[in-house]
Amino acid sequence: MHIALGYRWFPTAAGYHIERALRALGHTVTYVGLPCGQRPGYDTTVPLDEIIAALPEKPDLYLWIDPAGRYFPPGIERLPIPTAGYLIDVHLGRWREQAARFFDAVFVAQKDYVERFRRVVGHGQVYWLPLAAAPDVHYDHQLPRIYEVGFVGNLSRAHRKTPRARRLRRIAERFRTNDFYRTYLPEEVGRIYSQSRIVFNCSIAGDVTMRVFEGTACGALVLTDVVANGLEELFAVGREIVTYRDDEDLMEKIAYYLAHEEEREAIARAGQQRTLREHTYLHRMQRLTEILSCPAFRPLAPMRTASPEERWRARRVVYVHLHMLDALLDEARDRGSNPIQRAWAIMPALLRRLIL
Repeated sequence: MHIALGYRWFPTAAGYHIERALRALGHTVTYVGLPCGQRPGYDTTVPLDEIIAALPEKPDLYLWIDPAGRYFPPGIERLPIPTAGYLIDVHLGRWREQAARFFDAVFVAQKDYVERFRRVVGHGQVYWLPLAAAPDVHYDHQLPRIYEVGFVGNLSRAHRKTPRARRLRRIAERFRTNDFYRTYLPEEVGRIYSQSRIVFNCSIAGDVTMRVFEGTACGALVLTDVVANGLEELFAVGREIVTYRDDEDLMEKIAYYLAHEEEREAIARAGQQRTLREHTYLHRMQRLTEILSCPAFRPLAPMRTASPEERWRARRVVYVHLHMLDALLDEARDRGSNPIQRAWAIMPALLRRLIL
């Protein structure tokens, strides 16, 4: 397939791994997302249908990947090709329900949200597509496992009072760890986990995170909180990964598995085998493209046939959440709104930015 790919590019984004997996599977990928650093792209002042029409070769599919920063393409409902959205952080905000209505197919990273999105979009082309590991980055580097517990993730100021941060502080007080607070490049993530005996994970809102797949792929024992969202379908708990219930259970299990090396390494090996066999981005993109290549697949996005007013309401929800004030103004202008109406349109976004 020739796939036009839209996301906010940065090295640790899921989109970065997805793009490389699509190319590895033999697909042609044209990046049409935001410009970033040395990578050219398109801002949201250019409608997506115009971008696609200007490409030298017409794509077979447009794929949008969440989280996209301040990027949601105008004109997507006018595309003459199928569209798909991969919604990853569905556990962090219901604005994605409105975004989903712009896509012919919706892929959801957290299993428990699939039925909700099917109700929202009104058709059955909504699928569970968990996160994964990138085997060319997340693999056992055969390094000495100098860290008793390893962790790579977001610990910005906004996250310092979360259960994740509290647990990491307790871990660091008792066990030897990497530096939780620095930023790591993709290739460094694989090295850190390859130097860790245990990889700690704590979900944000009951989600199955990338860390579960990345840590197991690197041959570490992954110790994660008890969550739903299909975790027990992805891994055999107790045999391929280990879960904890609360802070005390976490600390006890870290100590136990550090003291029982053979048991820890057996679980780590089983988890690694499961991930490399079933849970890489190559596996995920193979499933995605198979679904979208199926003859039964149809362009069913509700926003293709919605009224202009309905499209405006849905797009406004997305733009406000993503702080896309310029796109909000452009949309209001194109609808012929007068200056007062435009001001009211952007007021929620402005207030949100001031508060946050």
